[in-house]
Amino acid sequence: MTKQKSVPNEPADDRTGDGWDRPAQSEAELRARLAVLEEENARLQSALSASSTSCDDLLTVTALNEDLRSAFSALERSRAAHADSERRLRAILDSAVGHAILTLAPDGRMTSWNPGAVRILGWTEEEARGQPVDILFPPEEAAAGMPDALRLRALAEGRVQEERSFCHRNGFTVWAALTILPLQGDEEGFLWILHDRSDERRIEEAIADARRRATDILDSIDEALVALDGDYRVIYQNRRAEQLDHQSLSAMRGRRLWEVWPQFAGADLETLCRRTMNERQPTAIEKRFDGEDTTLWLEVRFLPTPEGVGCFFRDITMRKRAEEEARASHERAVKILESISDAFYAVDHQWRFTYINRKAEQVWGRSRDTLLGRLVWEAFPKVLGSEAFEAQKQAVREGREMTIEVVSPTMGNWVEASIYPSSDGLSVYFRDITARRQAQQALLQAKETAEAADLAKGKFLAAASHDLRQPLQALLLFVDVLKPHVQGSQGANALMHLGRGLDALKELLDSLLDMSRLDAGVVQPNIENVSIMPLFDHIAASYRPVAAAKGLELHVLSCNAAARTDRTLLTRMVRNLVENALRYTESGRIDIECRRAGGRLLIEVRDTGIGIPPDHLESIWEEFHQVGNPERDRNRGLGLGLAIVRRLSLLLNHPVDVTSKPGQGTSFVIALPVGRAVELAATAAEAATAGRGRFAVVVDDDAIVLLGLETIFREWGYEVLVAGSAQKAVEGLSRMGRRPDLIVADYRLREGRYGTEAVARIRALYDNPGNPSVSGPIPGLILTGETGPECERDAAAHGLGIIHKPVTPRQLGHALGELLGAS
Repeated sequence: MTKQKSVPNEPADDRTGDGWDRPAQSEAELRARLAVLEEENARLQSALSASSTSCDDLLTVTALNEDLRSAFSALERSRAAHADSERRLRAILDSAVGHAILTLAPDGRMTSWNPGAVRILGWTEEEARGQPVDILFPPEEAAAGMPDALRLRALAEGRVQEERSFCHRNGFTVWAALTILPLQGDEEGFLWILHDRSDERRIEEAIADARRRATDILDSIDEALVALDGDYRVIYQNRRAEQLDHQSLSAMRGRRLWEVWPQFAGADLETLCRRTMNERQPTAIEKRFDGEDTTLWLEVRFLPTPEGVGCFFRDITMRKRAEEEARASHERAVKILESISDAFYAVDHQWRFTYINRKAEQVWGRSRDTLLGRLVWEAFPKVLGSEAFEAQKQAVREGREMTIEVVSPTMGNWVEASIYPSSDGLSVYFRDITARRQAQQALLQAKETAEAADLAKGKFLAAASHDLRQPLQALLLFVDVLKPHVQGSQGANALMHLGRGLDALKELLDSLLDMSRLDAGVVQPNIENVSIMPLFDHIAASYRPVAAAKGLELHVLSCNAAARTDRTLLTRMVRNLVENALRYTESGRIDIECRRAGGRLLIEVRDTGIGIPPDHLESIWEEFHQVGNPERDRNRGLGLGLAIVRRLSLLLNHPVDVTSKPGQGTSFVIALPVGRAVELAATAAEAATAGRGRFAVVVDDDAIVLLGLETIFREWGYEVLVAGSAQKAVEGLSRMGRRPDLIVADYRLREGRYGTEAVARIRALYDNPGNPSVSGPIPGLILTGETGPECERDAAAHGLGIIHKPVTPRQLGHALGELLGAS
């Protein structure tokens, strides 16, 4: 059999579009062809061995061998080309350090890893090879099957492209653009290409954050902002503008300003906007817009911007209304000023007349048309240096209202001038008081004589002024509230000294108040049967810690008896004697004793102090007299305690005897009439300071005192309603719907109101005679700093207890105990 000599195919130099060389025939095709040739050659060899050899057969064998050699040569060239292609591909992959390029087996394990992947993701090729691709994903995404989902998408779609975060070997996040391609042919799996965009992402986020902040700032301003480009088209508006035009930015963007607001077209607003655009100069206008039901005033400003014009709109409707109301008010004020009987004029800050009413024209005999706009001293030269003009300058300088009575420099008669400085200048009302002044002059001498006789009392009243007692009252309450909240010995020690200082100040004020009230004759004793034992218990509880702090022993020997006396005033007498003993006793003891003698009840206070020299036994009852205190040490008081004891003893008809030996001690004995024994709740004060949910209403116009009272009542367990006036208290109670158990009110409230009125109004809310469950009126207590008799008479008329500021929480609790125990 004759065979045609086959000519082997030469490998073509085919180049792919990406520039990589590859053999014309694949290695697999060459191997297949070689196998066919070897099989055919074997058959030929077998045939030659079995048959005679001929020339044709030899030629055939030779041709076949030649084909075989050609095939082997092509295979070698293919292998060389493949190796060269792999080297080139590896060089390309190694040089692509800006991209992480890796291949995955079908099961998701990584099979190759280029240097770019080492740089971007941190793992070396040895560490990464064979690992699941899951290690590149955040744990929560890996657990959710995200890597498998991406591979399935790549198989289904042929390519996946997206941006996402990956985990660096060192734990931080890498943001990258990911491309996934399925591999074709014998090498099944996936090609993953990651482009690191972390820096770009951070820049984009920074830009977005800056834009958000800028937008937040623009949205936070009170003005509406609409930004226009060079063609007057809207490119931005803030939130305030959306509220104004009721359109979103998306609906506004690209529209011209007068398309959004047709009323702009052809109006002065369009003219101003175009002027700002062309001349690059800001413009502004206030514009009124009338709707069907409302009128809107806007302040419109146009400012040039790099893009075009910024339009700012501010709602000034309230301001315009206020201006209109001010004009109307001014007109009303002018009408009033023209109708009043007082002369009135106003000047500006340069002292030029700005207004003169008709009455002033009549008084001065000058037409206001000739005075308005002129300086005061130009119109009336005699005012310079006058008392009236100096008072006006003082009012302006100090910024306070003044009322003076002076001789008029323009008329020569007496006038009462009320001076009111303001932001516009000065207003002055004046009237002729010559007749009244003459009547006052006739009484002046008598008045001066009375004032001289009452000078000492005036000093005491001034020292115990309301303004001084109010803050002291608040301090006393807050010191007691602070005690359970102060930690550490240093803080507790400081609070103790603060409390002692306040107690000393309170004691001085109480003494001054008592003296002034006693001298003024406003104290009216309330004589009743008073049990001595509770009084002694109260005194002992108050002063035993003070005595112990000085190293003194305080012994109390009470008796089961009662006296006919005023409970509060007797307590004051005994307290003053005990405090006197504490001041002048440095060592030893103090005894307080009660006993019967000669049909009378005696209360004795003894000490082992410095004693009183015989020549001082009478003068100790005088104001400010102190034994052994030439330096006027204020720790020993003002010397008023015994003076108060003497006045109270005369008022109550309770004689006080004193015996003393210098260096050994002193004894004071109070003699009282015996009274009928009474039973009192020994725990009244404790029950009062254990509120147990009782409801108390507190009314005081001083915010600090009100806060202090609220705090102490809540500490005691009360539910509290606080109010600065009777009206506020009534409104609060109407909302709560609960009947109070107790009312505590300051006496003198604002706007000429009184605490007794507040109590009466509150009681009236719950006054229901037909309700048997309500027994009597709500208990009430007046807490006041007033010194006159009006307060006590008013409180008594309303059936209210009264206690004078400043009071300690302990004194307040005792007063409440007596009030609640009696109710």
